[in-house]
Amino acid sequence: MNEIIEKSHSRSANYGIEQDLLFPKKILRDDDLNRLLLENESLINTATPIIQNLYKIVKGSGFVIILTDGNGCILDLLGDSETVRDAKALNMIKGAYMAEDSVGTNAMGLAIQEDRPIQITAQEHFINAYHRWTCSSAPIHNSQGDIIGLINLTGKYNLVHPHTLGLVVAAVKSIEQDLKNTILNRELHETSRHLDAIINNLSFAVFTVDTEGYISRVNNTSCNLFGIERDTLRGKHISDYLDKWNDIWKVISCSNRILDEEIAIKNIPLKGTFMMNAMPIILDDFNVHGVVLTFRDMKRVYKIVNKYTGMNAHYVFDDIIGTSESIRRVIDFARNVANSPSTILITGESGTGKEVFAQAMHNESSRRDSSFVAVNCGAIPESLIESELFGYEDGAFTGAKKGGRPGKFELANGGTLFLDEIGEMPMDMQVKLLRAIQEGEICRVGGSKTIPLDVRIIAATNKDLKELIDSNNFRLDLYYRLSVIPLKIPPLRERKEDIPLLIKFFMNSKAIKLNKEVPSIDSETYQMLLRYEWPGNIRELENFIEKTVNLNGQILLDVQNEQEFRKKYSGESSLLTNQENLKETKLKSLADIECEAVCRTIELCNGNISKASKILGISRNTLYLKCKQYSIQI
Repeated sequence: MNEIIEKSHSRSANYGIEQDLLFPKKILRDDDLNRLLLENESLINTATPIIQNLYKIVKGSGFVIILTDGNGCILDLLGDSETVRDAKALNMIKGAYMAEDSVGTNAMGLAIQEDRPIQITAQEHFINAYHRWTCSSAPIHNSQGDIIGLINLTGKYNLVHPHTLGLVVAAVKSIEQDLKNTILNRELHETSRHLDAIINNLSFAVFTVDTEGYISRVNNTSCNLFGIERDTLRGKHISDYLDKWNDIWKVISCSNRILDEEIAIKNIPLKGTFMMNAMPIILDDFNVHGVVLTFRDMKRVYKIVNKYTGMNAHYVFDDIIGTSESIRRVIDFARNVANSPSTILITGESGTGKEVFAQAMHNESSRRDSSFVAVNCGAIPESLIESELFGYEDGAFTGAKKGGRPGKFELANGGTLFLDEIGEMPMDMQVKLLRAIQEGEICRVGGSKTIPLDVRIIAATNKDLKELIDSNNFRLDLYYRLSVIPLKIPPLRERKEDIPLLIKFFMNSKAIKLNKEVPSIDSETYQMLLRYEWPGNIRELENFIEKTVNLNGQILLDVQNEQEFRKKYSGESSLLTNQENLKETKLKSLADIECEAVCRTIELCNGNISKASKILGISRNTLYLKCKQYSIQI
């Protein structure tokens, strides 16, 4: 017995394999086996015809051919019926592992162990049951050199012959070559498909134009973008669509490029402007043989710009915290009108979350994948507001950016324009805004060309616009145009049952943001927070909690004894009542407050634990624990 086999016998003994063992220790069955066969489907499909050809050579000679995976698990076997029957009697079946730690020394396990062709005969096998066999095995490798399978030829020990191993090795080489060819063909096919997909599914239109100006090739996006059939575009002169073609060709013929030029295209169904790049086609002779033109819809360009400049909506309706009837009613109404193209006027006090609602409606609408552009009408100087909204052309005024600049309306094209603090807009701009909304188009400052737009307007204000109308500071016709769908957000003092949820949410979120522990609040102080009117609404509460977390809760602990704080929150909306009233008030413990909040939230969520946990700002598991703690039935 040679050294390799001796070492294998030693390992087999160490694995606890007994020589009177009849069956492999590890056999996959049912779902596990099916999963393994599926994972090795490519190997099986490639090897099967080669195994069948090999069987034609050895058919009738008492051999069985076995295919395993890279770990020695049998995937398939083919052979003479008597030999197959004998093999199956020893559980050499699909799913059986022929590795050393499963069945001791054998050609299959050893070939994988040594990563080389192996032939083992009679007593060279470790277990007595295999002494009747001669086995010839060779591992199958992938293109990276890893063992992915094995071919084995098993017959009676008296049939041992060196040529048997040679047949196995030849079969393995054929399988490896076919696997390489299969992979190569697949890669070539995928590359071809990939290139076609790249060309025809680019997000921008591509034209190739010859030196005479005739269109030779267009991609699918060109047809979709311009609304013209491929055969209609091909063969046409590019000047049919570009007024500036002669100027473009003068640049290209000198081997120069034109980059990011805003241009209009004529004779197409789609109205608007496009961003054009023009690049010469230069071959080995260094001559210009044509030009590649690419076009992007300016709406898409603006969308990309907005994405990376923060002009997008982050909030959804599930981010709005509150279970009170008043806020849920407003949320339900906002959801229902979110997809409407009609203008929406959001009113409410400062800090109630008007922009949050605007963003949530945008993300609920079919425009969610387009821009959300917010403009604070009160923060823009009167002299600049027109150019900010409508943009300007090159040379429109002293200091104008070369090439002009798009305004907020253009940036929001296809999406939503949020006009915050609309009550601050100057009267002369109100006229222009009204026209832009009515006509669905704008004209840049210093320009003469109208630009058609598809923009949904959401306006917001904390002022009483009717009072401004009465004082001639706001146009009545603009008011009616903006308030097609009115939406009023209730102040926090009208939804005080939501304050515990908001406190908990801000405590947790600010603690995470500031990398601090969530501070504790004593029951008395907690009651004071609940009674406070919060004239700054949610924004004031949020800022108060952030300050509290920053100071590790000290401001809340000290507040009860600080006259300055009492004075600050004196009056009708005082945070602190006088001491006598405070003493007469029956205060609830934090546990009672928490229990009420949990019960109320679960009730309003109709028993939906996932939704309730999100509103409360805790995990589902924590909510279940709270329900168990307070004996709340769910």
